[in-house]
Amino acid sequence: MTPRRWCLPVLLLALALSASAASAKRVSHGQTQRPFKPCASERPRDASFRRANGRMFGVLRWQPGPYAPRRSRYWVLRNGVVVGATRAHWMRVNVAFGHQYRLHVRLVLPTGRTLICARPLVSVMNAYRVPSAPKFLSITNASGGTVTLSWEPSVRGDRPVVGYRALRDGAVYRQTRATSITIPVASNRNYTFTVVAVDAYGRSSAQSDPVRITTGHAAPSAPASLLAAALNDTTVQLTWKPSVVAQGRIVGYRVMRNAVVVGQFAQTTVTLPNLAPSTTYTFTVVAVDGSGALSPPAASVDVTTANPTPTSGHVYAFLLADTGQSFQDFQTHYQQIGTVSPTYYDCTGSGGLIGSNVPLITGWAQARQVKVLPRFNCQNSTVIDDILNDPTLRQQWLTAIMSDVNANGYDGVTLDFEAGLPQDRDAYTAFVTDLASQLHAENRTLVLAVSAKTADVPNHPRSTFFDYNGLSAQADALIVMCWGVHWATSAPGAQDDMTWVSQVVSYISTLPRVSKFILGMQLYAMDWPNGGGSTNPATAMEYQDAMNLAASVGVTPTYDSAADAWTFSYTDAAGVPHTVWFTDSSTEADRVSLARRSGLGGVGVWRLGREDQRLWADPDLSTPWS
Repeated sequence: MTPRRWCLPVLLLALALSASAASAKRVSHGQTQRPFKPCASERPRDASFRRANGRMFGVLRWQPGPYAPRRSRYWVLRNGVVVGATRAHWMRVNVAFGHQYRLHVRLVLPTGRTLICARPLVSVMNAYRVPSAPKFLSITNASGGTVTLSWEPSVRGDRPVVGYRALRDGAVYRQTRATSITIPVASNRNYTFTVVAVDAYGRSSAQSDPVRITTGHAAPSAPASLLAAALNDTTVQLTWKPSVVAQGRIVGYRVMRNAVVVGQFAQTTVTLPNLAPSTTYTFTVVAVDGSGALSPPAASVDVTTANPTPTSGHVYAFLLADTGQSFQDFQTHYQQIGTVSPTYYDCTGSGGLIGSNVPLITGWAQARQVKVLPRFNCQNSTVIDDILNDPTLRQQWLTAIMSDVNANGYDGVTLDFEAGLPQDRDAYTAFVTDLASQLHAENRTLVLAVSAKTADVPNHPRSTFFDYNGLSAQADALIVMCWGVHWATSAPGAQDDMTWVSQVVSYISTLPRVSKFILGMQLYAMDWPNGGGSTNPATAMEYQDAMNLAASVGVTPTYDSAADAWTFSYTDAAGVPHTVWFTDSSTEADRVSLARRSGLGGVGVWRLGREDQRLWADPDLSTPWS
C-alpha cells in the first residue's frame, strides 16, 4: 500500500445547500442503517457560496481515503495558503464577494509528512447583491409648498439597508432612515420623484418606479362600499366601487391587510389567498392615480377566515422541520394523517438538546386537528448512554422536553433513540417510564420510534435496547421502523424485504398490547454503486428522483416478488455499475394491509416529501381501523 492510497477522496465544495439536496440527505432514516465508515461522505450539493449577515463563507468537505491513519490531520489551503487545520473532514472557509478561489486539502500524517489529497477546486464568481428597489412609492400629501413621499422598505442584499435617497427630477434631495420624506416644491411645476435604497457598504439599489406630479394636483376620491367575504379557511374576496379621479386616471388600487400593503390591482375585485384559518383580518383600499397620488382610504372592513376542514385520518407521518416540499406534501394529504412528527429536536455531541418549534407547521397542523408530536432525536450511542445514566443530564433532558412541550403547546412527544446500546435497555425503559408519567399527567402523548426485530435476542447492536413489552406498558404507541435489513453500507437489496417485514409483524403479534404497535414504512429509494459495502455506500433518494433516474438512463424497473420491492441497474458516465431498490404505492399497500390484518394500531411513514403520490389513494389509509 502506498501513501497515495490514503488520498483517494473526492473533495466536496458544499455551499448553501439546495432544498432538493437537503431532502436527499435527510430522506434516509439513518437510525435504521449501519454507521458510515470514515471514508464515506455526502454527495456534492451545489456551487454557490452561503451568505450570512452580509458575509460570505464556504463549507469545504472532503472524503478521506479508507486507510488514512486515525491521528492524521488536514490542512486547508486557499489559493495555496494554509487557512486552517482540523481532524474533521470539513472546514468553514471565509471568502469575499466577487472573487474566485482555489481550495484544496493536504493530509498531515502523524509523522508530520503532508500529502495533497485532492485536486483543487475553483469556485464560482459571486456577484455582490444590492438591496431591492423600494416598492409602492406614492405621494401621500401635496400641500403648502411640500410633497410627502412614502414607500415600502427594501429587502436587504449582502449588507443591511441603512437609508433611502430621495431624488427630485433625477437629483438627490436628501437621505433618510425612514420610509417617508417631505420635499419642498414650487407652484405650478412638474416634478418626477424616485427613491433608492442604500446599504452599509454604500451600494445603491435600482431606483423605484417614478411618481410624477404637477403641483396643485388633486388626489382621487376614496374607494366606496368596500366589502369582504371569507371564501374558505385561507382565502378572502374583496370588492369596492371605483374611485373618482380629479386629474388624469386611476392606475390601480392598493390593498392593505392589517395596515400593510399586500399588492396593487387594476380591478375592483380581488381574491387574497394564503391567509391563516380562523383568523380576523382588517382590510382597506386606496386608489392611486397616474401621478402617484393616493386617495384617502376606504372605510376598513374586518373579516374572519373559516375554520379549516379537520382531518379524519390516522396515518402517523414524519416530516422535515422546514416549510419546503415535506410540509407542502403534508398540506396536500393531511386528511389521511392523524399525527405528524416534525424533526424539530436533536442531541449534540456533548449531550445537549438543540432545536426549536416551527410555528407555521405546528399551528397549521393543530388548526386541522392533526396532533403534533415533534421528534426528539439522538442517534449517538455514547450520548444516549450519558443521557440515560448521568443523573444530572437525565434530568436536564426530561425538564427540557417538558418545557418545550408546554411552551409550544405540542400534543406530545416522539422519542427516537434508535442507536441505544444493549446494556442500556433497562435504563431506557426507566427513562421512558418517567417521561410518560410526566406527559400523561398533562394529558400529553408519548410515542417511541423503535428498531425492528423478529425476536428478542440478547446483545443485538440495535434491537436489544428496546424492551417491546416493557415499553408498550408505558408509552402510548411504538412505531417499529421496519426497514434497514439492507442499509447504506450493506450489499444492495430491498431495505424492507417483505419476508423480513412479515417476520417482524409475526413477532409483534405474539406480544400483549398489539394495537399499540405502528408499522413504520420507508418511502424512499437507495442507489448502491459498485456492489455496495463500506467502501461503496449507497445514496438515498426520494421515489420521484428514482423514477427520474431510471428514465434518464433508459431502464425499466423490475418487480422482485420475493422482496415485494422494485429494482433496476445502470452504469453511470464513469463506467461504475449501480443497483437501485425502492418501494412504490403497490408494495407499500401490501405492508399497510399486513399491518391491518395483524391487528397493529396503524402505519407510520418516513417521510413526507416526494413519495409515490398514488399511496394516498389506498382505502386503508382513509378508513378507520377497528
